[in-house]
Order: sequence, then C-alpha cells, then structure tokens
Amino acid sequence: MTFIVGLVAGDLAQPDAFSPANDDISDLGARTADSAWLYNQLAANLNGLLIIAFALGLWRALGSGWLGRLGVIALIGLGAGRFLEGFLRLDCRGMDEGCENDSWQSDGHGIESGISAALFFLAPLLLAFAFRRLPQWRDLWLPTILTVPVIIAASVLFSFVGDGAATRAGSIVWFLWLALVAVRLLRESESGGVRTPV
Repeated sequence: MTFIVGLVAGDLAQPDAFSPANDDISDLGARTADSAWLYNQLAANLNGLLIIAFALGLWRALGSGWLGRLGVIALIGLGAGRFLEGFLRLDCRGMDEGCENDSWQSDGHGIESGISAALFFLAPLLLAFAFRRLPQWRDLWLPTILTVPVIIAASVLFSFVGDGAATRAGSIVWFLWLALVAVRLLRESESGGVRTPV
C-alpha cells in the first residue's frame, strides 16, 4: 500500500504538464518534483523498510531451503534498493527544460534502479520454486511463477498508453503479488505454521 499510495499521491501532486502515462516514476522523487516526499518517503524509504521486514518474516517461515533463502535475499536486496531510492534522487524530472541528471546521486539512482530491476524479476522466480517444495506453500508456486509473465504482459499492454504507464502497471502487479504472499505469511503465522528457530 505504501508504494501505491506514494505513487498515486506523487502523480497527483505534479503540475498539469506532468503525465503519469509518459513520465518516469523516478521523476516523482526528483529534486525539482512537487511534494517529492510523497514518493521518496512513502513509496521508497518506508516501502523499502517494510519489504525488508516482510522478507525477514518469510525467511523464518520458509525454513532452511537454499531456494527460499536466495529468494528472501533477493527481496531484502530489493527492499534496500527501494529504501536507498528515497535518497538517491534525480536532479530533475524529464519534463524540466535543460534537464541533466549528472550528479553522483543521479548516477547512484541509475545503478540502484538497474540492480532493483533484476531483483524485481529474480525474487518471484526463486520463491516460486521454493514454494513448490513446501507442502503448506505449494498452492502459491504457480501464481508466483506466473507473476513475471503477467508483469511483462501488463507492461506491454500499458506501453500503448505510454512508457510511464507501462512501468506503473508492472510495478503494481508486482506489489499485488507481494500482498498475496504477505496474506499467506500472516495466515501461516496465525496457524502456527511459521517455523521457530532451533
């Protein structure tokens, strides 16, 4: 919810010239963005910390299998990237005249975005195969493995509206998948299915 609320509120805070259909999500946190804190603190900093906390709970729930551990590490890396994105801001939005993102923070943002993009696709794939091996999680393996093609399909479909819409659609699909896994983790915790450390 923090990502989606920060994204939508950040889009609404921008001037009329800004287009969520065409402008990049990262523009919402740029130094020149209106109310950049909506994206930087909600959709990035807080969201990243919550992903890390969720991943730690999943680490405990999935046990010691190496696929589960790798999937959780990918989630932790993604959460750390989301957190850092709130600080590694672009210098300006793409719509700003004479915009040149040439500071060390903009360079850091580019590196973080590349790593996070890889983890964005890797985490569901690793966790899908981890879920397949665990009886209490097995019914989630197929929805999890299908997350990646659904992200790609949503991105392609919304790319006809614009690049910004494609990125937003793919991101929202990913966070809906994360919510599905979070609901299962809560159910496992309530039923005593979360493993305790030995």
